[in-house]
Amino acid sequence: MAAVAAWDEFEDNPLLDCTAPGMPSLMSNPYPMEFIQRDASIELRFEEFDAVRTIHMKDASDPSDIPASNLGYSVGHWEGETLVVSTTRIDWPYFNRVGVPQSETVEVIERFTPVEDEARMDYHLTVTDPATLVEPFDWDGYW
Repeated sequence: MAAVAAWDEFEDNPLLDCTAPGMPSLMSNPYPMEFIQRDASIELRFEEFDAVRTIHMKDASDPSDIPASNLGYSVGHWEGETLVVSTTRIDWPYFNRVGVPQSETVEVIERFTPVEDEARMDYHLTVTDPATLVEPFDWDGYW
């Protein structure tokens, strides 16, 4: 891909300017995060860059009314014990941390599922971006 070949780690990488990564690359960090239940939302706090994401659980706005941002606009719901989150309105230019581009049409679907003994949380990420990906990208991980 030409965009990746043209990527200059030192000139193009916003992380080197202490700019927190946007979605979905923020989710690939290995550092601790915390879920905080608020009245109508869940706040997801990250140790990396002290980033804070809001997941709207009730009375979510129409995403088309929300300005795009690096972390996008996240709306969540519960499927049993699994928190399912859809994020749109992302204006972060990169899919990952090495220059793979993404467009503002990108959509991220996440599934956070605690395992029975609560010793870890399973994570599934699906990224769909018809402008830059030929098929959805799926990734499984855990914390």
